[in-house]
Amino acid sequence: MLRDYPLPTTHYPLPTTHYSLYVHVPFCERKCGYCSFYSVTGREHVSAWLGAVDREASRWSMAGKIPLSTIYIGGGTPTLLTLKEWDSLTAIIRQNFDTSTVTEATCEANPNSLTPEHLAFLKASGFTRVSLGVQSLNDSELATLVRLHDSRSARNAMSLVKSSGLNLSCDLIFGIPGQTLRTWDYSLRAVMECASHISCYQLTLEPGVPMWEKWGGDDLNYSGYKFYRYAQYLLPRHGFAQYEVSNFAPPGHECRHNLAYWNHSDVVALGPSAVSYADGVRLANPRTLEGYLAGDEAEREELSPRESAVELAILSLRTKWGVSREGLLPEIERAISEMPPDLFVFTPERIALSRRGMRLGNAIWSEIIGL
Repeated sequence: MLRDYPLPTTHYPLPTTHYSLYVHVPFCERKCGYCSFYSVTGREHVSAWLGAVDREASRWSMAGKIPLSTIYIGGGTPTLLTLKEWDSLTAIIRQNFDTSTVTEATCEANPNSLTPEHLAFLKASGFTRVSLGVQSLNDSELATLVRLHDSRSARNAMSLVKSSGLNLSCDLIFGIPGQTLRTWDYSLRAVMECASHISCYQLTLEPGVPMWEKWGGDDLNYSGYKFYRYAQYLLPRHGFAQYEVSNFAPPGHECRHNLAYWNHSDVVALGPSAVSYADGVRLANPRTLEGYLAGDEAEREELSPRESAVELAILSLRTKWGVSREGLLPEIERAISEMPPDLFVFTPERIALSRRGMRLGNAIWSEIIGL
């Protein structure tokens, strides 16, 4: 029987006076078969995008440089940018934000486009982590996902990151059609040899993605349970604690940027489809590159105190730290008390999901949202 992690008595080690910065790089060489994140193929508009990011960042810094605690460059495929374009992007960040307080800076990368030159630039620019989209180390599974790399190039990219001195985080997908526990075990063990952080995501398909026509449907969404449970079994036995529903890392290697989201901390997000959150206000940028380049206004949503409390409870319950009882809405605590107690770990100060609770997280959050 799996034992649950002891619930820590302290919350995230994050400063409360600093922002996290996310920059969305919307360019991809080709769309992966399952991907529903916003991106465009080709590099035609990279220069215009950099100009728009510069203008947006300047608006945020009108009252002075905002101090940052974390930086995350995501996509899309950030490693499609040339070194000259990377130099422009990092200059924009330095000119508009106070980076002297940054404790973690991450760049997403794909194995087929990551180069030693990228890694040297990132290292010299103060980046600390690379989040590599490995997804699988089985070639037939990668082909099913319509990935551009094969298992050999994924291994090569992992080795490059490890030798660069940057921390390596790897994304893996489970529930792939044709996947077995043997191939899942192989991918997990191979990644553990190089990475200090592993994210395990259930394959989900939305209408419109390339894989939908062949594989879409409800049956696929229920095929990943055994793989997720196996990750919960294997990774902690090799020092990778499950600190969030989808994320595993040795203590001290948690992704601080993602913890900022789950702690409802303030986030500045630049680029098309990016969403900022500050002081109870959410700003959603134009969802397309065309709208973003045209200067369309962001959609503003001001959360009520109750909406913020519900959202914080759901986000916090994603993590092993759980939610603080202090300030927890009575109706949320009452709803939790009516659910099976083995879904939770309780202390006088906090409520967290147990390992079983994390496997049933979607159902739990749905109950809270519906209050």
